[in-house]
Amino acid sequence: MAFRPFRRLGLKIASVVLAALIWLVVAGEQIVERGFRIPLEFSNLPAELELAGDPPTLVDVRVRGSSGALGRLTPGELVAILDLRQARAGPRLFHLSGSDVRAPFGVDVVHVTPSSLAITFEPSATKQVAVSPVVEGEPAAGFEVRKVTSDPAVVVVSGPTTAVRATSEAITEPVSVAGAASTVTEVVNVGVADPAVHLRSAEAVRVTVTIVRRGAQ
Repeated sequence: MAFRPFRRLGLKIASVVLAALIWLVVAGEQIVERGFRIPLEFSNLPAELELAGDPPTLVDVRVRGSSGALGRLTPGELVAILDLRQARAGPRLFHLSGSDVRAPFGVDVVHVTPSSLAITFEPSATKQVAVSPVVEGEPAAGFEVRKVTSDPAVVVVSGPTTAVRATSEAITEPVSVAGAASTVTEVVNVGVADPAVHLRSAEAVRVTVTIVRRGAQ
């Protein structure tokens, strides 16, 4: 094939000019540093362990880059991710550095605060607890609540051993019987008071509030 150095010459010139303009724009921007508070996420937590206590969810970082690159940062582009694959039960100390921060191209992480995190781990535990429906309001005049049941009557919860051991019940969203003159049935969400404990089974239950005329057998 014959060598044609001037083939598509206009396109080649335009490409060179465009590249030069981009370089000039980038080179003309100042390199600056800024501080951000960013979310902290945990990865690779062993299945048999749970985070105990109140682990941190935010860290402070200082980043460097062009003023344009930092000005274009959006929430979620900077995230600290701590690898927990080496975690064991008990209090542990983890180091956090710039390499643990996910950042877009052109943004360098200068510093992370805190640089060390103390985190406590407990073995996971699971158990069944009874569902305690919450009923609010009063039935119509001459009527009363005879019985309150939920289906299912128990749910399975899991979490750190200490927190699970202290959990004795799951409660529902309130079911209103205000002014009711007959049985009320409603599907409502269920949960536990301790945020460290989570449901392993049904997240909603059917609550039935049996309402009868006062004095009825």
